[in-house]
Amino acid sequence: MKMAIKKIKSGEAVFISEQTFETVEDAMSETNPKQDPEIVIQEVKINSTKIKNVIEEEVKKNVLGQ
Repeated sequence: MKMAIKKIKSGEAVFISEQTFETVEDAMSETNPKQDPEIVIQEVKINSTKIKNVIEEEVKKNVLGQ
């Protein structure tokens, strides 16, 4: 079996995070949120990518930890 592994070494993302708090003080100190943050990714820029062909023995070694 052959497999290709793609690793992203570095990159940047533009995102918006929104979370609701009871008071301005709670929001500023990031304490007592009313909900988990909702994150929306708007843009991704990849600076460096590496692709490697892997043979069956290497796949088994990585998957099974042998």
